[in-house]
Amino acid sequence: MNMTCKETGLALYDQLKSKIREKIETGEWTEGQKIPTEKELCEMFNVSRITARKAIDDLQEENLLVKKQGKGTFIKRSQINQSLEKFYSFSKELTKQGLEEKAEMLEFKIMEADNRIQRIMNISENEEVFVIKRLRLLDDKPYAIEVSYIPVKFTPELTKELVDRNGLYNSLQAFGVKLEHATEKFSAVNLRKEEAYYLNSDFSEAGIKLTRRTYQGTDMVEYCSSIIRGDMFTYTVDLF
Repeated sequence: MNMTCKETGLALYDQLKSKIREKIETGEWTEGQKIPTEKELCEMFNVSRITARKAIDDLQEENLLVKKQGKGTFIKRSQINQSLEKFYSFSKELTKQGLEEKAEMLEFKIMEADNRIQRIMNISENEEVFVIKRLRLLDDKPYAIEVSYIPVKFTPELTKELVDRNGLYNSLQAFGVKLEHATEKFSAVNLRKEEAYYLNSDFSEAGIKLTRRTYQGTDMVEYCSSIIRGDMFTYTVDLF
């Protein structure tokens, strides 16, 4: 359908930007959707290629659109902000924001801690740990893969069913584990093939690697390594 940008006193590229915004705000074009090409926009709105390119470039600078090399231009997904001012649970914090968050179990097993986990968690050789790998989803859209390592000695009766039903932290606390404090480390990464597959994203897209060490006193009760979609989350630290 051809739609002409009308004379409104605004530059043509500003008029085109307004029309693209309108399609996004009304839900006609949705988050993550690929928008028409420059050529198609020219035909739809009766504008020049230069005007279409200028409108797209401006909307990209305004963080509304994102260009993906060789794939096209897409509507950027809304980002969820997480404050880092206190100990938090992803699921509880997102629920507070009115978002439907859930976790899908990918793996639940017990194994002897390897050298890396022994070193990170300061546990002895041959000590057993739970390995709990989950895919986390927001409104049924995957946003993170996380793997938690928990020494079996703290919660020997922990089961997959309990974690599925009550969540990991609720299950740990039900067994008397006190989650007193945690440290987190963030770094930028590119998604690997397996991660991109689970997160329904493109291989080598930007992601956030988050590692968390959770303590009860001086004992590390959980080591968690997560890969989070970089286009869905931001983190805020309040400095006083």
